[in-house]
Amino acid sequence: MNVRLHPLTFVVGAVRELIALLAAGATGLLVGGMSTAFYFTLVGLTLGLVFHVADWMTFTYVLHDDRIELRRALIGRSVKSIPRDRIRGVDVSASLPHRLLGLAIVRIDAGADGGEGELNAVSRHEAERLRRVLLARDGHAPPQRVLARMRPRWYVYAPLSGAYLLTPFAVAGSLLGTLYNLGDDLGLITRERVENFGHDVVGLSTAVVLALIILVLIAMPVMSVIAFTLFNWDFTVRERDGSVIAERGLVTRRSVSLERRRLRGVELIDNPFERLAGVARVGALITGLGDAAHRGRLLPAAPRPVAESLAARVLGPVPAPLTAHPPAARGRRIVRAAAPPAAFAVLAVLAGPPWVAYLCAGLAVLAVPLGLDRYRQLGHASGGGRLTVRSGSLRRRQIVVEHGAIVGWRIRRTLFQRRLGLATLVAAVGAGDGGYSSADMAEEDAVALAAAITPDWVAPFLAAPPPTRGGAPRT
Repeated sequence: MNVRLHPLTFVVGAVRELIALLAAGATGLLVGGMSTAFYFTLVGLTLGLVFHVADWMTFTYVLHDDRIELRRALIGRSVKSIPRDRIRGVDVSASLPHRLLGLAIVRIDAGADGGEGELNAVSRHEAERLRRVLLARDGHAPPQRVLARMRPRWYVYAPLSGAYLLTPFAVAGSLLGTLYNLGDDLGLITRERVENFGHDVVGLSTAVVLALIILVLIAMPVMSVIAFTLFNWDFTVRERDGSVIAERGLVTRRSVSLERRRLRGVELIDNPFERLAGVARVGALITGLGDAAHRGRLLPAAPRPVAESLAARVLGPVPAPLTAHPPAARGRRIVRAAAPPAAFAVLAVLAGPPWVAYLCAGLAVLAVPLGLDRYRQLGHASGGGRLTVRSGSLRRRQIVVEHGAIVGWRIRRTLFQRRLGLATLVAAVGAGDGGYSSADMAEEDAVALAAAITPDWVAPFLAAPPPTRGGAPRT
């Protein structure tokens, strides 16, 4: 049976078009006065209402046993069929107008082959029913279980991440750019006004400039906490109906469902500031998941024991302790970190100004501790049916994948690695980035690790043991 979207979709559409209507009214007010503004707004409202009514009347969806069909018949007729066995996830989100009206947006992710589908908007009850039915693989529905939930005091970790620290100012810069372009188009911004504004800024006293700089420095962490709170309010991870569900958001509430049977691993991410505070972020490695960087997020920032506990609940205990890499890897980490600025320093001595050479030489010296830290972070371990590899310093990643998720191996040795007896082992995984490497392992350790996890794959490539004196193979 064909099902239409919720009738209150009109109201949601009207709210969404309100900003455009206000812009149209403001333009009419500037161009021709109050009467023109009224007609501009009336025309915009009429066109928007007609569009939303036509969209509601011509869009239906049908849920079959093996697929869901999205049908649209406005000018031409189109039918989009999404097989249920290809559905990777069902996301339910609700902006503030949706939440006030008890509505939600359902987004269906069917991977690269099946594409995506969207239902905007249905009732909250219908959204939960669709998610439950589309992700169900059998008649058994396990009880809901909370795996992790953010605590309010964890929001102060936001300044430790550069993304949230700069997000408010990126948004402010974009808004100011839009206002400038709009004012320029309307003739409100002239050369004299810009020059006068510049003279006023330059004429400020040193005390005022310092006060403004201090206010900006104070505002950056405060605004990052506010942005972090808006995006991740009451971040909760649940297990329900064979899926891991992550819900977050204050103004817009978003719920992302990740099927357990497609979950192949997790990643623990941090930077130097987060490591000092004992904080880590958790992401999921899912096969066929679009926009995995955002949709695969399981915990934005939490104490590392909590992050590791969530990883254990989702996938299993993280293998530990990690095996350190040989000392030869330390020299390679230092050279790789310090060589680029040192090379620029040499070029600057030969052809550039002296201050550039001094700057590059200083950067080369500062790169040595970075190389040492990159070496300290190298490590790998295997146990309990899972493999973990860790690398990186400024952005450290620890990947944990199931042995059964590994679909191939690659052992890579450069000329310099061969001279030092090192190798890079890459585990090919059909999820996330597609492959995860453990750099600068000892050659025998790389082969032994791959052989221990998948002996049948590696054994044919190993050299046969030499025969004993009696001719029988040595055991």
